[in-house]
Amino acid sequence: MSGLTDYIRLLETLDRSNLEQLKGVLSEAVVFSDPFNQVNGADAYLALLREMFERLDSVSFTVHDSQQQDTVAYLYWTFSGNSNVTGQLEFQGSSRLTFDASGKIVRHQDFWDSADLYEKVPVLGTLFRWLRRRVAFREH
Repeated sequence: MSGLTDYIRLLETLDRSNLEQLKGVLSEAVVFSDPFNQVNGADAYLALLREMFERLDSVSFTVHDSQQQDTVAYLYWTFSGNSNVTGQLEFQGSSRLTFDASGKIVRHQDFWDSADLYEKVPVLGTLFRWLRRRVAFREH
């Protein structure tokens, strides 16, 4: 199996009990970033994921598509989870992964619309939904 195939398999089965298995596909110096976070190192990335599992229930990732060329790969995925604050969450995003010469991930950068999350937060969500309607294109 390739590093990408292993990573996708782990993401799609990820839960509290198997987080440590990610160390097999991550460089110790991996850098992870998304619209809210940037962490350096495999231990920091795993700590971020542990916190996600503490805050959310029924977390899942579904990878719909992946492509790799040389040391760079792209994923298209759906994330879902459940929070006491926001209720059910579900949004799509993409990831850019960079691999080192040994096939381990040295950079994982997620891209997704953080407004999808803000719209679920009480009070703040009302403002974001209003703002989205105001700036959306309307055909005349």
